[in-house]
Amino acid sequence: MDESERPKTIVAMPAYNEEKYIGSLILLAKQYANEVLIVDDGSTDYTAKIAEIAGASVVRHAINRGYGNTIRTILAESNNLKADILVILDADSQHNPDEIPSLIKAISEGSDVVIGSREMQKNKIAFYRRIGQRVLARLTYIASRKKLSDTESGFRAYSRKAIAELELKEKGMAISSEIVSAATRKGLKVTEVPISVTYTKDGS
Repeated sequence: MDESERPKTIVAMPAYNEEKYIGSLILLAKQYANEVLIVDDGSTDYTAKIAEIAGASVVRHAINRGYGNTIRTILAESNNLKADILVILDADSQHNPDEIPSLIKAISEGSDVVIGSREMQKNKIAFYRRIGQRVLARLTYIASRKKLSDTESGFRAYSRKAIAELELKEKGMAISSEIVSAATRKGLKVTEVPISVTYTKDGS
């Protein structure tokens, strides 16, 4: 396939005080993307500076505005950049950038919203996290009638259509469930792919 025919892929990360991990994650993600985008949510450390040195495009919130607002900024910026595929992963090193291709593949095969499900490593997830995930998945099902195994995962991919059509309002963590509900209302195809997960002591 000619380079001009390849879908424009942006890998983005919402980041707040992630100077410890951000540089290496950007370098790993760059091999799968036309551009890496970091939205720095009012960090007080060197997150933004390290991201720029590592070669990412950086958008900064002057103050900490919350996860939901940061995701909304990512979607807006990706829409402006005319991304064909957007992959979002967390900046605290719990997600493996080498799994980005599996989410891109699902979008290329017709999905509009792809959620990386942590269920394949459920034995490595703390019991309280698993209970929380199940409760939130159930609540999302009630709201959207879409049955998913992991509605709160931050490792996701979006098609051009989803980037343009998702209209979101949540400012905090509830945006993860809102995305599923909004996508279902819009008739967008939502699927899951298995991912691994690593929880660090200083991660989210």
